[in-house]
Amino acid sequence: MSGEDVSPRPSSGSDGPWDIGAGRITRRSALRRAGSSVAALGGASWLLAACGSSSSSSASASSSASAKASTDPSIPLASKGNPLTLPIYSDNKPIASGKSPEKGPLVIYDWADYLSPAVVKSFEQKYGVSAQVTNFASIDEAINKIASGAVTPDVWVPESQRIAELVKAKLIQPINHSYIPNLDNAIPAAGDPWYDQGARYSTPNFINLFGAAWRNDLLHINPTSLANPWDVFWKAPSGTSIGLVNADPEDALMLGMLHLGAKNFDTLSQSDINNAAAALAELKGKWQYTAFQQIATGTEQLAYAFNGDMVQVPHYLPKGTPLSAVSFFFPANGFGYILNDLWVIPRTAKNPVLGHLFMNHFLEKQSAIDNFRDEGYQTMLKGLTIGDLEAAKVAPTHAIEMAFATPAMQANGLPAPIFNSQQLIWIEKAFAQLTAA
Repeated sequence: MSGEDVSPRPSSGSDGPWDIGAGRITRRSALRRAGSSVAALGGASWLLAACGSSSSSSASASSSASAKASTDPSIPLASKGNPLTLPIYSDNKPIASGKSPEKGPLVIYDWADYLSPAVVKSFEQKYGVSAQVTNFASIDEAINKIASGAVTPDVWVPESQRIAELVKAKLIQPINHSYIPNLDNAIPAAGDPWYDQGARYSTPNFINLFGAAWRNDLLHINPTSLANPWDVFWKAPSGTSIGLVNADPEDALMLGMLHLGAKNFDTLSQSDINNAAAALAELKGKWQYTAFQQIATGTEQLAYAFNGDMVQVPHYLPKGTPLSAVSFFFPANGFGYILNDLWVIPRTAKNPVLGHLFMNHFLEKQSAIDNFRDEGYQTMLKGLTIGDLEAAKVAPTHAIEMAFATPAMQANGLPAPIFNSQQLIWIEKAFAQLTAA
């Protein structure tokens, strides 16, 4: 099916099995900040101590993210190479086993257009309850609303980089694994993640790979032919129109670091960040959140983009342009930048049993198929295959193949660490200067 002519269908309605509401991806539209929510939660000194870092002063981030975090700010709070086991406090324990589900309604707090309605509906039918999805535009907004009691969700999607501060502030509760047997369905790296060893507070949500997308009929490149495949952006022919994802300040900076030979992101110095920004400036790329329309129409020949964009590409291809004209690269061994989200249960949840059961429902294969079809994102399940998605006709085969993150990619990918306050200042300053140029 990769050679099929797929006509553009940029509508928001459902006109076929492959229409996932093109253009609806709005997740992470606001930049991550160290500021107001960290200040409200009392700083990060405990986090440094928990990870074995030294500190000559307590870390208390201000709204301008100007606090000191460590005597050696290149040491992150936690990373894939320095995993973190989060504490369980005597006054914030998991719910007891064997409790009956509440009557609901289940309140789900999530990014807009980031969860298949089919998954919500099947949960409602299974447990005979209603569920409502409430949205937020940024993590800081979500944290502040939960901390103030403005919203009281039963299950929520924060980011891995914020989970430690949420635990410290006791805004989320430990989970009881007896309600979530499907956690065994997750790939090991997701079921026992570096940011929450033992999955004490979280279960996996979706994964994103950051890779190279290009129109292979307009640009003849081969990342795998290079000693460092990420050099492809710098070795593209002069005049190539390049797009760069700007979902969060650090996302593109990680590409610059990979180009400069970084083997992991576990320790980041100010020079690492500034050198990455200088390298990216050489590309003179266009900053954007998504790349599917630009790559599909050929207004960009090459883009640093989310793998999930590839599920959207078929909706925007000009008539007569086959889907096979589009390629996507992420190393088979996983040596590239990844991120994933997670589910947690707020401490104020009114329906915590239902929250656990929803976490479990999300980790079923059919839920993963529904989410991939409707949202274009992939659940971190070891049993999910390209064949499963093909059989369900969630997208054209070539789009599935480009967007699919194999277990090896998921397990071996390089996530950004949990940054300390000083690193966040460096990242935001470098990114602001880079995008203002």
